Order: sequence, then C-alpha cells, then structure tokens
Amino acid sequence: MDLPDIHHLSPEDQQLVIQAQQMVLSEESENGFIAIEPFADILDKVGMHDEARQYFRKIISSGADILTQARCWRKIAVSCVSQRDYISGGLAADSAASLLQRMPLQAKGEKEEYVRVLHASAHSYYFQLKFEKLEAAVKEIKKYLPDVADIDLRCSLFHVISLAIYAKYRWYQFPEEAFTHLELQLQLSNELADKFHLAFTHCIMGHFYLYNEEFVPSREHFTKAIQLLEGKYFGQLLIAYNYTAVSYRMQNNIAMTEQWANLTLEKAQQTSNVSYVPFSYANLAWVNIKRGNWLYAEEYARKAADNWTTLSMCYAYAFPLMECLTRKNELDQAGALAYKILHPRLKKFPVSLTEKLRSAVKAWMMADTTQMVNSFNDVLDEAKLTGYF
Repeated sequence: MDLPDIHHLSPEDQQLVIQAQQMVLSEESENGFIAIEPFADILDKVGMHDEARQYFRKIISSGADILTQARCWRKIAVSCVSQRDYISGGLAADSAASLLQRMPLQAKGEKEEYVRVLHASAHSYYFQLKFEKLEAAVKEIKKYLPDVADIDLRCSLFHVISLAIYAKYRWYQFPEEAFTHLELQLQLSNELADKFHLAFTHCIMGHFYLYNEEFVPSREHFTKAIQLLEGKYFGQLLIAYNYTAVSYRMQNNIAMTEQWANLTLEKAQQTSNVSYVPFSYANLAWVNIKRGNWLYAEEYARKAADNWTTLSMCYAYAFPLMECLTRKNELDQAGALAYKILHPRLKKFPVSLTEKLRSAVKAWMMADTTQMVNSFNDVLDEAKLTGYF
C-alpha cells in the first residue's frame, strides 16, 4: 500500500499516518480492504480528506458486508459535510441509508449505525436549507435518543438537535431553552476522554452566543475549542477561527478581523476546507472597505461571491459587495443582492435592517434610481450599525 504525500503535515500528524499504515500492513492478508478503514479514519482526521474518501470507496467496492459498506458511506458523508460539500455529503448519507434499509435493524450495532446515518443526513439537510427534512430526521433521532447509551453518540445527536434550533430561529436571537440544551450537552461531552466533543460543543455554544450578539462569551467558547482541538479536526477548528473573525467584525475591530481572517484562510487552503476560503475573502473585503481600499475590497467580495457555499450566511459578502456596487452606481446588481439576502430561509436580521432591505428591494423592482441610491445607503448604514456589515 503506497503512502500518500504527507510532507505538508506536522511531524506529529506524519507520525500518526505512518503508524496507521504500518498497522494496516501488519494485518493478516485475509482482512483485505477492511483493514484499511482505520488508516482512512486517520487520514480524514489529519485533514487529508480526498485521500481518506478514496480508501473508504475501495472498501465499499471490495464486497465487504452491508454494515461495513454503510459505515464507510456514512464516513464519506461526514467527511464531505465537514468540508462543506453538502450535496455530496447528502448523497453519501442516502447511499448509507439505502443499504441499512435492507437490514432488519434489530441488533445494537445496526441500530446505532442507523442513528449515525440519520445524524449525517440531518447535517446535510441543515446546510442545504432543507428544513422540513432536517425536522423529520431530528424527530426520528429523538425516538432512539433515550436508548442510546454511548455518550459519544448522544453528544452527536444533541448536536443535530441544536442544528434544528439554528434553522428554526434562523441564526438569530435564540430562546433560553437553546442554551439550557447546550449546557446539558456540555456536561455530557465533558465526561468523554476524547475532548473532541467537548471542543465541538464549545464551537456550537460560541456560534449561539455570536448570533445572540453576545460577543465576549462567544469568543471565550471559541478559544476553549481551539485549545482542546490542539490543531486537529480542521472542520471544527475552522469554525472557531472563522467565527472569531466574524465576532470581531461585528464589533468593528479591523485589526483583529484581519488577523483571524488571514489565519482562517491559511488553514482552510492547507486542509481543503473550501467553504472557509470565500468566507475569509468576505471578511477581508470588509477589512479593505474599512481602510478605503476599494479595488481590493471589490476583488475580495467578488471572489467570495463566486465561490460561496454557506448559503444561509451569504450576507457576509453581500453587504461589502453592495457598497462597492453602490459607489460605482451599479444599482441593478446591488438590488439583486438585497433581494437575495431577504430569502426567508437565509439568516434573519434585526427588524430595522430587514425593513430597510425591503424598501431597497421595492425601489429596485420599480427601477427608481434616486430611491435606490437612498435606500441602499440606508441599508448599508443600518447594517453597519447593527454589526452585520
């Protein structure tokens, strides 16, 4: 078995990969492709997602038993979603589910794998803004939750319940029950020896506090997550990096936004976590607007728009690009952006900002040039005042 190119990894991660390869080579030959699975797990853990998925597919095509094939499809789904490839993740989860539906789902291992697949499916539905399917998956998960003794799995299931809360309230002003739920998840994840779930829960809590516009506790949770992740689990690490940048941006801190946006961009490019590249461009567009560098600002904003994947959060590049367009009197494109971010499945904004966006869209639809200019300026001023620009 050839060893993938690992020179870009840290010395510690290189050693992990080498040790995993040696373990595979020492397995008995009759184990075949199944012995590759732990090696693929390690590759995915250290950020070599494409290589990991290739090995998972080899196991699937090797004629392994149905449960093993379903598990590998589920791991591909999780890997894809962690890189924000939601459609591919959803298709892989569907493949896993279709295999499991051929089984009686009576044994403990079969039931647990089914719940894990539901978890992966819910992830995919959340990021594709398929809220009805997300609710259905979470409803099914709740049926099994009381019988799940594995704390690791329970934490994962609590996480997708949190995603359903995100979607229901559209990333804005969450009820108290959301935080009570997360405190329970935090206590549960703290019992695990592997601190990944504890770190991930801190990421979720940081995100909840961020969009409850409580920035200090938000960054405290992201900082704890970064410390616990210790440079691994890049999908989760980049959540903490990226939204730390967003928290500083919402507080109009130019230097810290730039620092964290560049850090996110560097790590995202190194690990092929593609969605955080355009999000970093959006944050850097904001930085350049604040410094009056309009050419760079528009370049970054357009690069973000061209490669955007996080549909619900497209306001991050839309407001900077809208200001660049308004300055150049390219009002039709600015109006299209205002119309886009008012979509009822995207992020909710404060009432004052929402009303100004609606007025701008109305002027755009009526092609009232004078009113468009005034309305877009009102939108941008309100977005800056509320922290969403």
